[in-house]
Formats: sequence, C-alpha cells, structure tokens
Amino acid sequence: MDKETLSTYRAEVIEKFINIETIINIIICQRYFKKVIRDFYFEVLYDEYFTFGLRRRILEKILKNIDKQYKEKVQDLNRLNTIRNYFAHCNQEYIEGPDKTQKGKVLDPRNIDREVNFKDLYSEFIEKQGSVVDYLMKISVDLGAELEKF
Repeated sequence: MDKETLSTYRAEVIEKFINIETIINIIICQRYFKKVIRDFYFEVLYDEYFTFGLRRRILEKILKNIDKQYKEKVQDLNRLNTIRNYFAHCNQEYIEGPDKTQKGKVLDPRNIDREVNFKDLYSEFIEKQGSVVDYLMKISVDLGAELEKF
C-alpha cells in the first residue's frame, strides 16, 4: 500500500473513532446527569488522560442495565479500538538485511512473523463502525439525547 493511501486510511479511522468516543461521552452524560454538562464533558470526559478503556467500562455498566444484547456491540467496539490502535501506533517500516532498496514492511505487534495488512483492517473497520455508531446513537437517544447524524 502506498504511503498516501495509508495516511488517508489512518486519518479516517482515527477521526471516525474520535466520533465514536464522542457519542460514548454523550451517553455517559445522559445516563448520570440527564444532559450534557459542558464542564464535566470537557474537563473530565474530554481530558487526554481519560482513557478509552475507562470510557468503555463505564459504557458497559450503563448498557448492561438497559440492553441485554449489548455484549456483541461491546466486542465490536473493542475490535474497532484495536484497529484504531494499529493505525495510530504501527507505522515503522522494518527492512531485513543490508539491501536498503527493498520495500520495508510494518510488522504485526501480535505476531512479528507477519506484516500488518492495513487494507484489510481498514475494510473491517468501515464494515463494523457503521453499526456501532447506529447502536450508540440509538442508546444516546433512548437516554434522552437529541443528536443529528452527519
């Protein structure tokens, strides 16, 4: 895959995942405050140290009380996060041997004997993210949020 395409995929995956986290933040606000409280949203949920893992755990606690079928969507959400992490953190090309003219490859951190297939990861992300966004939007509206889908 050429670098320009990879850069485009990376930007899209990260931006779409940011949108997912935004909807989760809205769900958290709606559940605990019945509205989005600006200071809480920006000073707590929007803080760069408020991790996705913590955000996901709070979401799971909310979902288990209102949706008995939530586990599959949480699994999809976890997979989207894994893919986002590949795009955000795996980009160092590795060239084996002294021949610097050969094409480098990005090794998979879970199995360094294989290369990361960004094309397949991108396709999987796009395939799953739409249904996750739709699900989260429904939950947020069910909790009283007034959202518009773009």
